[in-house]
Amino acid sequence: KVDKLTKRVTNQFAQSVDRYAAMEDLMKLAASSGDKADKLAPGTEEREALERKSDAAYVGLLKRFTMNASKSIDDEEEKGWLYNRLSAVGKPMLRPILQFCKDADGIAWALRILEDVANEREEWEIIDALLELHPPVYERDASAKLQMLTHVKEIEDDRVRDILATYLDDPDENVRFFCIDALIDNGEEESKGPLIKHLDTADQDSMRLRSRILDGLADLGWDVSEHADVIRKHIGDEHHFDGNKLTRR
Repeated sequence: KVDKLTKRVTNQFAQSVDRYAAMEDLMKLAASSGDKADKLAPGTEEREALERKSDAAYVGLLKRFTMNASKSIDDEEEKGWLYNRLSAVGKPMLRPILQFCKDADGIAWALRILEDVANEREEWEIIDALLELHPPVYERDASAKLQMLTHVKEIEDDRVRDILATYLDDPDENVRFFCIDALIDNGEEESKGPLIKHLDTADQDSMRLRSRILDGLADLGWDVSEHADVIRKHIGDEHHFDGNKLTRR
């Protein structure tokens, strides 16, 4: 039943009213199974079966966010409606979110719901699992990794800076550019070292990345005198270096 309803929810050519009906049915199925599970003793086989059924229904609903309906207005309204409904579910969404994010490419909406329903510890538990799943190594499709890092970038925590710096070594240029941009945008001077180190990376042949780092250092007005040799090696006509700070020409 969950599979059948999920197919209706993710059918981009179906009528919007039919997708809404399928989403409502999945919501009821998930809530009903979860309520029945809560009345049983933890660890029992029946309770675990009901929890799996509830989680599967919520995962089916989350899959709606990975599909774009043929009518863009309907698509936007349905996703907004579903986001509000799932955020209202609260803690029962934690397991389905983790399960969904481990298998999906489009996880941005799920991470928005995570931010709404999780406390700091719960959020970091899921983020840590995703960081392990998407390390700074080659992936054919880096979209989930980028969405994960976009979510991480907005968290106010000292761990964020180190995570973004780690992904400066990712093979995907778009991931590296995002992390450079994020570190500059967050503007923490502790990021100066990793950014300049990346600027001097031997295989760093992307003019786009080099320019973004130099522009960022200039805009932030940081003293980079201790890295003068690296700056002079990579500076171009677009910037001026007085031995202490970079400026744009």
